[in-house]
Amino acid sequence: MDCVYAGGLCERCGRPLRSEATLRNCTPGRKTYRPGSVGTELKKLLAIAGIEATPGCACNARAAEMDRNGLDWCEANIDTIVGWLREQAQARGLPFLDAAGRLLVRRAIRNARKLR
Repeated sequence: MDCVYAGGLCERCGRPLRSEATLRNCTPGRKTYRPGSVGTELKKLLAIAGIEATPGCACNARAAEMDRNGLDWCEANIDTIVGWLREQAQARGLPFLDAAGRLLVRRAIRNARKLR
């Protein structure tokens, strides 16, 4: 099965696009995110509210970027992450408050620290 890429990550398995060879080894359901990563924890919190990645959105790529960059980067770049959340909320026609976004990101960071 071939990977289906959107935003640099396969929508089925989460694998980043590195070469043509990665197109042909999709393993749906393969976990690419490790527990204790902020992007993964943020996705879990958003899923509780019924907000999940859709085809064509940058959610999975941004969560992977947060996971790669680590806890310290996420803490130092909360405003950037909140901007990403605001952008996706607007694209989906959802209300958004920056203060609520900051709380959500801080909660994801706290959850990630507990799992380390």
